[in-house]
Amino acid sequence: MESNKLLKDLFLTMRNDYAGWDAKQKRHDPSPFVTMLGQAYYDRRMSSLLVLQAVSQYCAGMRDRNLKFALHDADYPPFSRGFAVRRCTEGMFVDLVTQETRLHPGDAVLAINRTAPERIVQNLPNPLLAADVPEREQWNGYLKLARDITVRHADGTEETLELARYPVEGDAAPSVQELGTGTLLLNPGTLNDAVVLEAFVQAHQAQLDGCTQLVIDLRTTRGEDEEALLPLLPYIAAEDTTAGEIFGDRRIRTNYTKMNCTRLIRMLKPYLVDEDPALRQMAQQWTSYYRNQSGKGWVDEVEALPVPAEMPILHRGPEKVVLLTDTWCEQEAEHFVQLAKQQGRAVLLGRPTMGTLDYTNPVTVLYDAFSFTYPISRTMASLEGNGVDERGVQPDVVVPWTAAECIRDLLAEKAQTL
Repeated sequence: MESNKLLKDLFLTMRNDYAGWDAKQKRHDPSPFVTMLGQAYYDRRMSSLLVLQAVSQYCAGMRDRNLKFALHDADYPPFSRGFAVRRCTEGMFVDLVTQETRLHPGDAVLAINRTAPERIVQNLPNPLLAADVPEREQWNGYLKLARDITVRHADGTEETLELARYPVEGDAAPSVQELGTGTLLLNPGTLNDAVVLEAFVQAHQAQLDGCTQLVIDLRTTRGEDEEALLPLLPYIAAEDTTAGEIFGDRRIRTNYTKMNCTRLIRMLKPYLVDEDPALRQMAQQWTSYYRNQSGKGWVDEVEALPVPAEMPILHRGPEKVVLLTDTWCEQEAEHFVQLAKQQGRAVLLGRPTMGTLDYTNPVTVLYDAFSFTYPISRTMASLEGNGVDERGVQPDVVVPWTAAECIRDLLAEKAQTL
């Protein structure tokens, strides 16, 4: 597909079908990205990678991580740089190392592509980093475009390294460890498999129920399986309750344009011929529903619960519960933090979460080797001024991020003093 037609289709989709368009359309002007691609086409430099970069930059300007533009090409497989960086008033530092053994947490980042991070921030269109606060800036995408990084190690030596590519990390597994006498640290891992987390919680239930303080680490937790929250809910419930009561307000407003419904029905087609009869029946019901809704535009509805509303959620565990939160707590982990704040039992410690809960119900459309995913629903809470878009769920105790956290878990230490 020609790049100019692709961009036209994307912009029309966002204007007509994307639930966040009205709230975010003034974020920035798409014309610089159109101009960049137009010049590349004129100079015969056009490539799939350039289109990916340009559209991804445009989506970053909307500051909605529910917007995703991807290239599905064997010549451009997904990859990781094997580390993460973070910025604060002290400078930029290597915050996390997963695969890149040449770097170490706490290394000071002096330059990316021989340019100081502060100058990059000054010269870049601000939306590209998707934040106005240094500690919330999102640098992973920029690092994927970079060639090299210059760092100062703990011993004072400086080094310029050519960036390498590593396989994308898989889902993190749940874990539990003792922080001190009577205090447990639970990391639920990636919330993508309810069965795995349920089994883990059951296997460690005696520990979790018997400790004097439970610290749940959600700082880098994400995931898309809402049912994975169920085994954790008893530890934030203020009292015995039900699923319907603890999940609370599920009102949303969905944009049922003809195009959105057509795309939703197309996404359901594989399930209409699935071997599982229950799955086929569900796909048939949703297909019928979307056909009935087609062209109605904005419709007020209530998002379905992952389990029956009357399912009991029984209060468990110690009365002292602390949730560690940070910018990279998003998706269902952020939802869990929101529910915990509403319950009022747990203390939220750290930094605000990502802030991506206001938009939901993703639709995916294919453009040759590209795919574009966008949400078509918006929560009524956000429409009524009670959303978390960009701001995130605010912690009870705010601790600004500093370079010291690269090499020492200050939040876990502070949690034990609350």
